[in-house]
Amino acid sequence: MLTLKNYVGMMAIAALLALSGPGLADIGGILKVCANCHGEDGRGTDADTPIIAGIPAVIQEDALYAFAEGDRTCGDMPMMCKMVSKLSEEQIIGVAAHFSAMPYVPAGEEFDAELAKTGESIHQENCAICHGANDPEDAEASILHGQRVGYLRHVLQEYAAGERVQPPAMEKKTSVISSDNIEALVNYYASYRD
Repeated sequence: MLTLKNYVGMMAIAALLALSGPGLADIGGILKVCANCHGEDGRGTDADTPIIAGIPAVIQEDALYAFAEGDRTCGDMPMMCKMVSKLSEEQIIGVAAHFSAMPYVPAGEEFDAELAKTGESIHQENCAICHGANDPEDAEASILHGQRVGYLRHVLQEYAAGERVQPPAMEKKTSVISSDNIEALVNYYASYRD
C-alpha cells in the first residue's frame, strides 16, 4: 500500500534521480533525500526503516554498495536502490560518515518479556560474537540491540530464506533459524534500553 510517507519519499528520490549523474556532488541534497525515510537524526519513525545513526561508517558503506549492486533489495522503496546506484564512491563515503557520526539511540519499542528471554539465549549462542554480547558498543558488525522491530523481522526473514547475501559463517546459523526464533530475537533486540 502506498502511504503518504512513501509517496513523498519516492517523489524526492525521483527528483534526485532526475538531477543525478556525475555532476551530483552536493552531499547536502543527498542527505535531504535520505532524511525522507531515515530522518535528519538517522532514526526515522517508521518501524520498517532501520536506525542508521551511529552505525559504523564501514558497515553503512557496505550496505549502500550492496543496494547499488543489487545484492540487497530495497523492499517497499525500490527507488532507494536506483538512487544509491547513482552515487559515487565519494558520495557513499560522505553519507556513511554523516550518519555514523550521530549518536546511536535505541528505538525503545514494545516487546514481549518471555520472548526476549528466549531471544537472549539464541543471541548469546549464535549472534553475540559479531553483534555484541549485551550492548551496541560491543558490536563489530551492525548494531542489532535497540534496532527497529519491523526492520529486524524483515531482514532476519530474508536471511533465513537465503534472499540476502551474508557471510558464510552467518549463513550457517540463519539458514536453520525458525520463525519462532526470529520472533524471539526480534523481541530480545527490542528490549534493549540505553
